[in-house]
Amino acid sequence: MAVPISGPDGAPESWPDDVAAAAVVGIGEEAGDEEQTDALVAEGIGAVVYFASALRDPAAAANRSASLARAALRGPTQQPLLIAADQEGGRVARLPPGPASLPGAMALAATGDLDLIRAAGRATAGQLLAVGVCWDLAPVCDLWSRDNPALGSRCFAADPEGCGQAAAAFAAGLQDGGVIACAKHFPGHGDTEVDSHFGLPLLRASRDRLQAREWVPFHHAVRAGAGSLMLGHLQVPDLGPLPASLEPAAYAAAREALGFDGLLVTDALGMAGALQAVGGDVGAAAVRAIAAGADLVLVAHGPREHRQALGAIRAALASGSLLRARVDEACRRLIAARARWRIGRGAAPDGGAAPHLLRRPSDIALARRAARAGITELRVGPCAAGPPGRWTWGSRCPEALREAVRSLWPEAGAAQEGDLPGVCLDGGNCHLLVGPPLPPSLPSGRVLLAYDTAPASLEALCQAGVGAFAPGGRLPRA
Repeated sequence: MAVPISGPDGAPESWPDDVAAAAVVGIGEEAGDEEQTDALVAEGIGAVVYFASALRDPAAAANRSASLARAALRGPTQQPLLIAADQEGGRVARLPPGPASLPGAMALAATGDLDLIRAAGRATAGQLLAVGVCWDLAPVCDLWSRDNPALGSRCFAADPEGCGQAAAAFAAGLQDGGVIACAKHFPGHGDTEVDSHFGLPLLRASRDRLQAREWVPFHHAVRAGAGSLMLGHLQVPDLGPLPASLEPAAYAAAREALGFDGLLVTDALGMAGALQAVGGDVGAAAVRAIAAGADLVLVAHGPREHRQALGAIRAALASGSLLRARVDEACRRLIAARARWRIGRGAAPDGGAAPHLLRRPSDIALARRAARAGITELRVGPCAAGPPGRWTWGSRCPEALREAVRSLWPEAGAAQEGDLPGVCLDGGNCHLLVGPPLPPSLPSGRVLLAYDTAPASLEALCQAGVGAFAPGGRLPRA
């Protein structure tokens, strides 16, 4: 459905420059940042993105969200506040872990069940709304690559069609549940070798290749109605010299090649992938991103950077180096998105109910079903004969897996041996791994794989190891 650039509520052309500048900025909030956030919401800031520490206490988070929402409606724009979080599932999850925590993208894709993936998106939406979050910075639409240090199991697959279908199902599920989805990280961060938190990744791909591979999952997400799209900090020379988050040609490609008319937002501008292009100046990055076509710039890394970005946008508007018409266009898209998704028009989150809503029996059952369906048998062999009497772990085994095994079988003997990224039950007959990455060669005996350390994933991995069920997951196709 096309989104009009003008919305039924508000008239950004009448806002003063300082208010319009605030409206196109989103800020991160950690626990302890509340006073600074409150000040910026009073100035008309457009969005708040919660980090895990801000969601550690669900009841307090729900009450905090209700308070922020009320403050925004009293503010200079009188617009509902976009409250966001990165709740991808699996490795990247801001809600506190628990039995209803959903496995991540690759684990869901391994199930091969698009209906289940859509259900996972709906369940995620319900959990986020319980704490007042109306915008999920997910799903990841990047293609998996073994050389990428940052993404791994956050990707659904390396296969463009398979990745796209799964990402679209998750996005549709989120929006079925009333939470805006965000396809990321356009124009495709997967086939790169640098983590954009620490440097500028390079993707040497022609436009023809981008259309045929990297952009396929984004096309799927757009056709599924994803309400927002995030531009990543990566350089694609065929699109221009700047990181995509600052590059006008990348925003033009999202609008024209994808036909996307929703919100275009940046990844967090405090990351090195954006900053090294502007001499480390987050304010300069924010101005460039808005001028290039961003509707909202995300500045996640603390009050100092928040003020730098906001001050730079205000100064650029005052000097005329940033056109007010471009900022008004962004503001109108934000107004339209809030209207389309009815942000601020539902019941306020209830702090008393939030802890219970994060542990709904239906969500726990779904998490367990998804986790079991995704466990993958990499090498066939006999399962352990009942609870192990002894188990060993490798030096690269995740602590969460060790704790899961220890909790499940507290009486079993345990020791560290070797460097595998997993555990071995009863002397080598059955190995439990978490990946990717996978070891260069698989150990002998049965080898089972979970794709992340969500509680349900680890429980399913252990239960599969002792024959509680037959794993049916499949490695996502390359």
